[in-house]
Amino acid sequence: MEIRILGPVEARGPEGTVVMRGKTAALLGVLALQSPHLVEKQRLHDIVWAGQGALNVVEGKVRVLRAKLGVGASEMIITQGSAYRLQADTDIQHFHDLVKLAESQVAAVELREAAQTYARALDLWRGDILPELTAPIVRSEVTALEHQRRAAHLSRLRTLLDLGAHGEVLATAEQLLVQDPYWEEVVRIKVQALYQAQGGHAASAVMRKFGEELASQGLDPSPEWKALAGRILNHELPVVPSVAQTPYPSPSAPALDTTTGAGLLLDNIPPATYAKFVMRPQVWSRLEEAVDQGLPVISLIGIGGSGKSTIAREFAVRQLLHASRFRGAVWVSDREQPGSTTLGSLLDTIALTADHPGLLALDLPQKKHQVRRLLRRTPVLLVVDNHETVEDAELDEWLITVPEPSKVLITSISHSGALSPHTFQVEVTGLTAEEADDFYAQCLNRMGLHDLLAKRRELDNLWRVAQGNPRLIEWGLGQVKRRGRSVKEVTEEIGNAPGGDRSGDIVLRDLFRQSWTSLSDSARRVLGALACFPYGTDRETLRQLSGCSTDLEDAVAELTDYCFVSRQVNTDCAHPQYIAYPLAANRFATLRMPYMEHIRDRWLRYFVDLTAAVDFCPDDVGRLRRLDVPGLRRNLEFALTWAAEHQRRQEVIDIARGARYYYYVRGLWATQPDIHMLRADAARDLGDPAEEFDALVYQLNIAAKQENQAQAQSLLKRVQELLSQYPERLDERQLGEYRHALALHLLAQHRFVEAEDQWRANLSNPDALGPANYSANLRWLAVCLARAGTRNEEALELFNQAREHAQRYGYRRAELLIHLQVAELRLAMDSSPETTRDILSDLGERTGQIENIADERYQADHKWLLGQGHHRLENYRTAGALLHQAADLYSKLGLVERATQARTLEVTCATPPRRQP
Repeated sequence: MEIRILGPVEARGPEGTVVMRGKTAALLGVLALQSPHLVEKQRLHDIVWAGQGALNVVEGKVRVLRAKLGVGASEMIITQGSAYRLQADTDIQHFHDLVKLAESQVAAVELREAAQTYARALDLWRGDILPELTAPIVRSEVTALEHQRRAAHLSRLRTLLDLGAHGEVLATAEQLLVQDPYWEEVVRIKVQALYQAQGGHAASAVMRKFGEELASQGLDPSPEWKALAGRILNHELPVVPSVAQTPYPSPSAPALDTTTGAGLLLDNIPPATYAKFVMRPQVWSRLEEAVDQGLPVISLIGIGGSGKSTIAREFAVRQLLHASRFRGAVWVSDREQPGSTTLGSLLDTIALTADHPGLLALDLPQKKHQVRRLLRRTPVLLVVDNHETVEDAELDEWLITVPEPSKVLITSISHSGALSPHTFQVEVTGLTAEEADDFYAQCLNRMGLHDLLAKRRELDNLWRVAQGNPRLIEWGLGQVKRRGRSVKEVTEEIGNAPGGDRSGDIVLRDLFRQSWTSLSDSARRVLGALACFPYGTDRETLRQLSGCSTDLEDAVAELTDYCFVSRQVNTDCAHPQYIAYPLAANRFATLRMPYMEHIRDRWLRYFVDLTAAVDFCPDDVGRLRRLDVPGLRRNLEFALTWAAEHQRRQEVIDIARGARYYYYVRGLWATQPDIHMLRADAARDLGDPAEEFDALVYQLNIAAKQENQAQAQSLLKRVQELLSQYPERLDERQLGEYRHALALHLLAQHRFVEAEDQWRANLSNPDALGPANYSANLRWLAVCLARAGTRNEEALELFNQAREHAQRYGYRRAELLIHLQVAELRLAMDSSPETTRDILSDLGERTGQIENIADERYQADHKWLLGQGHHRLENYRTAGALLHQAADLYSKLGLVERATQARTLEVTCATPPRRQP
C-alpha cells in the first residue's frame, strides 16, 4: 500500500484507493511527511489539533486511521513508547526514488529514459500538500519538498534541451512561468531552446523583456544570466539539432493553486565455471521477452543439471555489459548451503552489494521497506539461484513486491505456487543437437579427448539418453577419461539409472554415488578442503589444507573431470579459484573421514592466521586488502558460523578479534553473522569476562557512532554488568576503551560535559591507553568541545596536539580525520570567503589521500565539507553535486541525521536565493 500526500491524502493499494478527510487525513499526512522517523504523540497533538483538547484524542484517531487502512495494531502505524511511526511506501519516497533513478540515467547519457523518469516523478504531484496545517515544522517540510519539485522540473528541462526537444522545452517552460514569472532558471533554459530552435534574434528578445521585468521589480539578474547574455551576443552557444517531440507524455502541469553520475555497475555475480558459454537461443529470447513484461519475477525452470544457473549468470552479465535496463545485479544462491537463505540474508546481500551497509542495522520491516526503495531508484536484476530449496515463505512474499524497474530472476527445478501468479516462466529443457555440438567441443577440448569428436553416433546417443542434460553429459565424458569406459557403457548406465522422477538431481545423485568410490585418496582430501570453502578458494590454500603437495594438480584434474569441482574464471584474482559442486560437497559432509578433523583444524587455523596478519593496523591500512579477495569474507563468515555451531569457541574469538578492524574500516557495521556478538557469546561460554567485555565495547563504539541509541543502551547494560561483577579481571586498557565508547554514546546524546569527563579521565593515563587509543581520545575530546559550540579555540588546540601525535606515530588515517575535523570547526568559526577558500584548498589537497584510504566515512565527511564550502561561496552547481554524494555515502553507512543535513542543504542549491541589487 502506498500513502499519497502530494495532493489530497489517500491510501492506494491492490484493492483500490481509500480517500482520507479531516483530522484523519491530517494525522496520516504528518506521519507520511515524517516517515520513517518517529513522531511524538504530543507533537502530533500540537500540529493536528493545535494543542487543543485532551492528548488521548491522538490515540483515538490512530485507531480510526488503522481501521480505515485495514491494518492491525502492529502494522503500518507502529507504536513505540509515546510515539508513532509510519512504515509504508509513500509518494514522497516514490518521488525521491524516481528522481534519483533519473539522475543516474542522465549520468549514463540515457537522456530519453531520464526525461521519461523525471516526468513520472513530477506526475506524482496532484495538488497542495496538507494546506490545512499551518504548524511551522509542517510548512518548512512542505517548502523543502516544493524546492525539490522545482529542482526536478529544471533537471527535466535541461535533459530535454540536451536531447534537442526544443518544442517540449518551450511548452513546459511556458506552463512553469505562469506560476512563477520570475523563475530565472526556467527563463535561461527557455532562452537556450529559442536560440537553438529559432536563432539569436528570438532569444535576445526574450532576454531583453525579462531583464526589463526584473528591473521593474527591483531585482538584479544573476551572474549566470549575464554570462548567458554574453554567449548569445557572441554566438558561443552550442547548437543541438531539434528533434521531434518525445513520444512519452509530459508531466501534469502544476496545479494553479500550488503554494510555492553514472555510478559503477554493482554486482556480486559469481565467477564463470565455463570457458565459453553455449548459447541457448530459444531460452535466451524468452528471457529477453520476460524483462519487458510487467511481472516482477522471471522463473527459469528445469531439471537438475540442465544449465539454469549458467544461463542465469550469463544473462545477468550480458544485461549489465550490453543492455541499458539494469545498473546492477545481485546474486543470492541457496545452493552452497541449502535452506539457509532467508529474507533477512537476502536483504543484507542486496544492501552490501549495492554498497549500503548502513541498512544492515535496521530491523526487518524497515529493511524491507528501504531495500524496496533502493531497488526502485536503482534498476537491479536480483537472481535467486536454487530457489527450490529456500524454506522462508516470507522471502517469496517480498519478492513479488520488488518494484519496477528492478526484476527478480529465480532458478528452480519446480514451479512455486506462491510466486506463479506473479511470474513469467521460462522452461529450460535439454541442449538441442546444435547446442550439444558446441558443448561437446568445449568439454572434449578441456579433457583432452579430441578423438571422440569422430564418434558422432555414440555422442549423439549419449546426448539423447541424457535428454540433453549438460551436467549428465559432462559426467559421462569424465567417466570415459578417468575410468577408461566407453561412451556406449556410460550411455547405458545413464539410461538404466533410476529416473522415473527427473524433477531434480536424482539421476546425478545416484551416478555421483558410484563415482565417489572411484576417487583417489588425494582427490578426497582436496574435496574435503573445498567443502570448507563454499564460495571457492585458490590452489595454494587447497594445498595447505588438504596436505596434498606433489599430487594436488592430479587431484584437482580428477575432481574436475568427475564434475565434483569447477574452475572459476575471475579477472579479479591473480590465481584461478575452485569451487565444489554442491552435490559433491553435501555428499562429502555426510561421510566420516579420518582426516577430515585435521582438515578442519587447518581450515580454522588458516583464518586465525589470516586475520591475525591483518588485525588492528591504523599505521598500515594496506593490510586490510588481504581480506578484499572476492568470496573470502563470505568464506570467513561461514567458518565463524561453523565454529560457533561446533563449540570451537577459541577460534571464533581469535578470528573475530583479528577481523574486527577490517569490518570497522570497510563500513561492515551490522553484518550477519555479527562477528562482534559471536565473539562475545563465545567468550561468555568460555567464562572469559574480559574477552566478552572487549567484544561488547567494540560493538558499543560502533553503535554510538551510528547514533543507534537502542542498541547502545542494550550493549551498555551488559557491559556495566560485567564491570560490576568482574572489576578485577579488567585492566586499565580495557577500562579506557570502555570510557571512550561510553563518551561516544554520551556525545550522541549531546551530553557534552559527561562525555568530556570520560575522555579527560582517559587522557590522564596515556600509558594505559597506548598510542593509538590516546590519539583517538584526544581527537574525540576536541570534537566534543567543538560540538558544544562555546570552546572552539580550545578544541583547535587539542586538534593540533592530536595531529602532532598522529604524525609522530605514523597514523595516516587519524591525521586525515583530524584535517577533516579541523576544517569542519573552521567553517563553523569563520564564514568569510577568504577562510572558506583556504579551507577548500586544504581539503582539495587531501582528496587523493582520502580516496586511497578506502574509508567511506572519511569520503562522506570530505564531500560534506567541500559541499558546504562551495555552497557558502555560491558555487551552487558544484555544491549540489558534492552534497548529493555526501548524502548517499551517509545513507549507506546508516548515518541518517548527517544524510538529512546534506540533503537539506543540497535542495537549496537547486533554487538559490535571488540577489537584491
